[in-house]
Amino acid sequence: MSVEERQRPGWDSIPPKADFTATLFLFAWALLPVGFMCMMLIFHRFESFRLPLLAVSEALLLLTFASGYAQRKGSKFDSKMQLSGVLLGVSVIVLAVLYLGELSQWWWIGYSFCIGSVPYLFISLNGLAACDHEVYQRPWDAKELVQVKHCMTGWDIVSARWKSGIMASKTIGARTAIMYGSKDEQQLFLNIELLATKSEAFSEGDWGVQWGDFPTFSHSEDAEE
Repeated sequence: MSVEERQRPGWDSIPPKADFTATLFLFAWALLPVGFMCMMLIFHRFESFRLPLLAVSEALLLLTFASGYAQRKGSKFDSKMQLSGVLLGVSVIVLAVLYLGELSQWWWIGYSFCIGSVPYLFISLNGLAACDHEVYQRPWDAKELVQVKHCMTGWDIVSARWKSGIMASKTIGARTAIMYGSKDEQQLFLNIELLATKSEAFSEGDWGVQWGDFPTFSHSEDAEE
């Protein structure tokens, strides 16, 4: 029995399930209209296409953000993703004001926010993709409540009942760990995941999880959403 198995009896370590291929594809396409926007800022040509081009760029960047955000359950707790989402949101608001207020002469403000959000989006998605810390997983029964007061210390509990969404979260340093349910065919699982890289070291006290106190189930067939 390995050291990790002794520390976390009943829990298996699996790699995080994330595929950023579609996200990279969308981001590559989003850079195309953004590139044309940069040319318009330099040459001041094709005035009638300024806002439509801005709208296309915003749409593709938002799709890219949504695709990356959906890759990991704990994305909403990542500070870089939060900042990137805020910048994109402000950029969309500026675009709406320019359109509805007929303020096309201020088009360069919308361009500045949109182009400025691109490097932040890249940094946030790159950071999220780099989070390769193992996910700890064990079989679970949907009828069983997680004994959070007994098994988890310092966690913010959302639900003690199994569900596919986030059930609990805890900030560990600059990172966030989450607990959530998942289903593979007819098997239900309880997962604890940390958005961090493998190179980052955390003590068992940082986790605040009494791994061996969780009940053991061989299989489960009922899921509650």
